[in-house]
Amino acid sequence: MKIANCPVCHNHLEVKELYCSHCDLSLRGSFESSWFAALNAQQLDFVRLFLMVQGNIKEMEKRLNISYPTVKNRLAEIIRQIKGTEPEEADFSDIINDLDEGFISVDEALNMIQTRRTK
Repeated sequence: MKIANCPVCHNHLEVKELYCSHCDLSLRGSFESSWFAALNAQQLDFVRLFLMVQGNIKEMEKRLNISYPTVKNRLAEIIRQIKGTEPEEADFSDIINDLDEGFISVDEALNMIQTRRTK
């Protein structure tokens, strides 16, 4: 299980112990955590593919079978996660604009709004 923030106060968690289940070794101290630790499996897969296609968003669209705005929004969510910043206030105008322009479907818009509300 990957947890980057405290489930109670939401502050950044500090790594204090490393454990090897193979040989039962435990190391205690203060350890640095990488920004990768803040990403979930789906986000890591996205970053991996993004690097493999050398940041080509059009190629991401094709490989993931999602719209350009959806790729951009997923990328923005990952960047916010890496920076440790909160999303902007509940402003969904960018999603509504993408819906109006026909870049995303109603289902995609609803999913994107729900994702922002739960973060």
